[in-house]
Amino acid sequence: MKHSEHRRKGFSEIGIITTILLFLVPGGKFFVTVPTAMEEFIEGDKMEEMEEVFREQSIELDEYVRNAALTPPVDTAAESTGNLLKGLPLGLFDSLVLTTEEKAHMGDMEAQNELGWMYDTGEGMPENVEEAVKWYRKAAEQGNSVAQANLAWMYEKGRGVSLDLQLAVEWYSKAAEQGLPRAQNNLGVLYEYGTGVPKDEKKAVEFYTKAAEQGYIIAQTNLGWMYENGRGVRQNDRKAVEWYRTAAEQGDSRAQTNLGWMYENGRGLRRDEKKAVEWYRKAAEQGNLYAQTNLGWMYESGSGVDKDETKAAEWYRRAAEQGHARAQTNLAWLYQNGLGVPQSDEEAVGWYTVAAEQGDPRAQTNIGWMYEKGRGVPQDDKEAAEWYRLAAEQGYATAQSNLGWMYQNGKGVPQSDTDAYKWFSLAAEQGNASAQSNLGWVYENGKGVRKDMKKALEWYRKAAEQGDDFAQKALERLAPQK
Repeated sequence: MKHSEHRRKGFSEIGIITTILLFLVPGGKFFVTVPTAMEEFIEGDKMEEMEEVFREQSIELDEYVRNAALTPPVDTAAESTGNLLKGLPLGLFDSLVLTTEEKAHMGDMEAQNELGWMYDTGEGMPENVEEAVKWYRKAAEQGNSVAQANLAWMYEKGRGVSLDLQLAVEWYSKAAEQGLPRAQNNLGVLYEYGTGVPKDEKKAVEFYTKAAEQGYIIAQTNLGWMYENGRGVRQNDRKAVEWYRTAAEQGDSRAQTNLGWMYENGRGLRRDEKKAVEWYRKAAEQGNLYAQTNLGWMYESGSGVDKDETKAAEWYRRAAEQGHARAQTNLAWLYQNGLGVPQSDEEAVGWYTVAAEQGDPRAQTNIGWMYEKGRGVPQDDKEAAEWYRLAAEQGYATAQSNLGWMYQNGKGVPQSDTDAYKWFSLAAEQGNASAQSNLGWVYENGKGVRKDMKKALEWYRKAAEQGDDFAQKALERLAPQK
């Protein structure tokens, strides 16, 4: 038979799903209704027995209610529970289960927090962030630390309430004082960035430490980063590695990526590119785009693994498709040069463009070069100069050198020896060999600056030491004749 065909007569026939039990409150002034999950009894052997008991007590109940107002107040709480359940079998309600919603309405703070979460996520309830806030608040005001942290997060993000960072800090603080590690970590983040509170990196470290020592993985990674960068605490690579490893071994992809970087660069431990690859791979396989990009680079350069440009392209693509600008630039470079992928200037321009539009200076420089040379796009010096300028203003040396050359030759910009000198100087000071060589020529010929052979030789020499051919030939040309 189908489930519905097992319904018994009596209460089930008139469609009653929930039975209301009435208990006389001390003093006989009013009654409390207790919702019950009675459907489970309808399917069992106990329902028939209950129905019989309830029938026998119905007359007593009617009489009891009629006379309740006339009954004098009782002196003991025990007498106020009433006798309506007499005669029911012992253990009849042992399997009674109230829903989360019922418990929440009865004041159970854990249920209130859970109900808030259900409304917040749409799991088990229609998503309704205002209702979520309502129930989080009820539980939070009773002192539930998890609800306090949840309510703080709603205020921090302006979810279901107006964004209010002060209230977010207040509720996180209440939860943190009770030792909730998530609240401690989140409060640490607010102090680290000065969000809703004055920026205080020492306090951030303090809260991260409290959460990290309780095993909160995100805080362990955050604390590692603070030690690595000397933020709010004395710089200590060994401590950074210690916390990164603790979190990485628990599967945190950000910690795994950072630990891989420490191995790759020999920070806080002996350099080990194979170990770096191992940790990058663990994080990359979880979808961490930074690890995917780093692993791509290890394959491209043959560091810690056999060189494999095809695999490099695969890993770059995974990160690029997630919007990571450095991966997009690296993938574009492979397309430009036909490394690990079929050569395609059009594909290169496409990836350079999406990265350049995110502000990546290397992509901006390279797309500028594509416009300058007419590779994958119509040749356009003005467009080239605009892209070079965007990167140059971010301090990218190659773009500064290229922009200097555009000014020197009047390509895409008005010819200006003064501006050429300016951009060559900025790039040369950063060690760009091409700019150093060009700056030597500027001093040798007095273009945009007073002629100075001593400085010309100085800059030619620096460029020549890096293998610049023009500078090497200039030094040979200017060498004293014997």
